[in-house]
Amino acid sequence: MLRLLALLGRHGTWFLAIGLFIGLVLPPLATLVRPALNPLIFLLTAAAFLGIDWPALAAHARRPALLALVLAWTLVAAPVATALAARALDLPLPLAQGLVLWAASPPLISVPAIALLLGLDGALALMLMVSGIFLMPFTLPPLVLGLIGLKLGVGIVALTRNLVLFIGGAALFAAALRRLVGVARLRRHALELSGLNVLILLLFAIGVMDGVGPLLLTKPQQVLLYAATALGASLALQALSFLVFAFLPRLSALTVGLVGGNNNMALVWASLGAAATPELTLFFAVVQLPIYVLPAVLKPVYRRLGAGRPYGAD
Repeated sequence: MLRLLALLGRHGTWFLAIGLFIGLVLPPLATLVRPALNPLIFLLTAAAFLGIDWPALAAHARRPALLALVLAWTLVAAPVATALAARALDLPLPLAQGLVLWAASPPLISVPAIALLLGLDGALALMLMVSGIFLMPFTLPPLVLGLIGLKLGVGIVALTRNLVLFIGGAALFAAALRRLVGVARLRRHALELSGLNVLILLLFAIGVMDGVGPLLLTKPQQVLLYAATALGASLALQALSFLVFAFLPRLSALTVGLVGGNNNMALVWASLGAAATPELTLFFAVVQLPIYVLPAVLKPVYRRLGAGRPYGAD
């Protein structure tokens, strides 16, 4: 098992890309894994806490003004820019709505794990992810209502309570594991821990593809348009976020770029209700593509621009 995890850790970005296609070509497996998506998200969050450099996390927490600036960009400025771009490109309204809803969502729960796989600052990614999730109930509903006319049934108090329990539970679970296993042993098995993150992400990728295959067969042109838009939007926001924060140290700027182009639309999906049209459902499915494919494609680019060695690399 340790050898398997080490293999996954060494080639994590490519295994992530493969996961989506496994889910597409093996629909029964995707259907089998889908009920486990929520536990997998919890485990992924706990694994992110487990592998984080806590002194580095504390150092980022001592710079609240910078964190606030980055969060203002990712949660407010980026969705506004996305809405303007969608209008300028004259995208179909349902596609534009999905794009803005995605851009206004908080950073991916998996973004710290992806940051570590790419040799970026996992502690900064984790800090932005957690902070963005807790701020999302206050920023996203008015933004999407004003930009695309979607009214979300998000109860701020209830949603915030659930998020506190979820993130806090994952942090406590990780702390218990750190005490049980020991920090020294975790450091010795950093590559295997990275592989564990990849395994969880791989299973999630398989499960999230449940039902996407029939859509691809029945609406190929629409699926391709939505997929190309999702890929282009993620690339554009990663590049733009990096350029906006190019004044930061290179590793931090690259991490902000990664965070800026990877958003967690799933967190608000359940609150859409009747607003979850078939077109928005389709966009939600295909927006998984850049999450899993782009890390493998962009890894050499991030390395050339100054990313460090992936977490656990020899």
